[in-house]
Amino acid sequence: MEQKIKSELSIYGIVSALTFIYLILTNNPGISAPLFFVIQFVILFYIAKNKGGIVNIKVLFMLIPIFIISLNNFISANYMMMPTNFLAIVFLYSTMFLLLGNKLNLLKLSISEIFKIIVNVFEPIINFTVPFNWIAERSYNKEKNILAKRIIIGVLISVPSVIFLVMMLSKADLVFYNCFIIFNKWFKNLFEFINIFKIIVGTFAGFYLFSHLYSVFMKDDNSIANIISNKVNTAKKIKGDIIVFNILLMSVLAVYTIFIVIQFKYLFSGGVLPNGLNYSEYARRGFFELVVLSVLNIALILLTTYLLRDKIYENKNKWALFTKLMLLYLCVITGILLASSYYRMSLYDSAYGFTRLRVLVYIFLIFEAIGLLATLIYILRHNFNILTIYTVIFLAFYLTLNLVRIDEVIAKRNVDMYLSGRAEEIDIDYLMTLSQDALPQIIRLSESDVQIMTRVKTINYLKDISIYYAQMENNWQSYNLTIEKNKELLEASNNNWQ
Repeated sequence: MEQKIKSELSIYGIVSALTFIYLILTNNPGISAPLFFVIQFVILFYIAKNKGGIVNIKVLFMLIPIFIISLNNFISANYMMMPTNFLAIVFLYSTMFLLLGNKLNLLKLSISEIFKIIVNVFEPIINFTVPFNWIAERSYNKEKNILAKRIIIGVLISVPSVIFLVMMLSKADLVFYNCFIIFNKWFKNLFEFINIFKIIVGTFAGFYLFSHLYSVFMKDDNSIANIISNKVNTAKKIKGDIIVFNILLMSVLAVYTIFIVIQFKYLFSGGVLPNGLNYSEYARRGFFELVVLSVLNIALILLTTYLLRDKIYENKNKWALFTKLMLLYLCVITGILLASSYYRMSLYDSAYGFTRLRVLVYIFLIFEAIGLLATLIYILRHNFNILTIYTVIFLAFYLTLNLVRIDEVIAKRNVDMYLSGRAEEIDIDYLMTLSQDALPQIIRLSESDVQIMTRVKTINYLKDISIYYAQMENNWQSYNLTIEKNKELLEASNNNWQ
């Protein structure tokens, strides 16, 4: 490997470690989180721009969804997504570096390629010793070895000399002494447990990102990720029996047909229920079960098309058309299940309001409907990689969760229902368990026309948040749009609840 590339990789690792400590490992990272990934893009672009034959620079677009995910720290005060965001970013980084090295093709995504991405998450740890190997190689060069020894000797002599000089000058000048005390405090703080922990984690992050980029320039076909991917590809492909699957599909569709008839007779048309059943109870149950079944239906469609692909699409067995028709019918039924689930959920939340789970289900249903449409086209044409389409849809779903302030949506809906009289009471205790994204809507419950117990709880909550904000450590890394907006709202509405 060229010395220039080694230097660039080393600089990338060092800068990544330092910026990770300063921007990510700070208390409550806000604007610093997206800033970290902007710096990552700049460095990676600088390294990759003149290496077109080795690195696919266009793949740096993968940092866009990573940047969008990191925006959650800046635009929202809801930390619910942080654990999954960390895993998502690690997974996307693994994908990006494989693409940078032309070791992955997203347009031909398969199960083996997904395995490769997962394995590549852990593989960089193997390369942690590379920088030390480079140092060992340099030691064989006598001239450089002598130079390194001379530098070390110079440092060893200089350190005690500087310490002695500082001590003497501190006694001679009080201003200099005060400056030295400040420096001494900083030096002591550096060795506190939390700072040592940050240095260790930041160093690990630097080595990890360095090793990822190192694998891009090392064209190693014997990597663990490649070996596992090749084994999955060369493994004997399982094929299904078209008669067995047709019987399974016919049985499933027969049950679903009866269910759909009942849906149209009683749920959608509001028919009279038998056995004295209550319509509201009937309509407001079962949406979670229907969502699960819709997902299983899509999985059954994909399994059938994968195991019977040679009979349906290649050899076009005489049963192929019948199987296709049943798969299309299952798609239609799944769409009705989604509509039924959505309708039941809307009836339920119109009476009880939103919760996080209900909002998540709504968003999921929208993206699942898009995925179902893609599945329908896939059954008919079968000329595109459905796994790639599902990956894009899921990524769009996940990015939406990071950009939409779910807690504010929940609070707004529930407060609107209460203040408009559509709900007799509001679960203020639940609203107070939400993140600070909900605070702008909760403030509306501090008005004088609100029920006394609700108003008292709201005012106590607002006072606690005000105290929390007053005691919060103010550093630029933690700057958050929601928190700054909340501070302004609390100050503006201070007279209503003090």
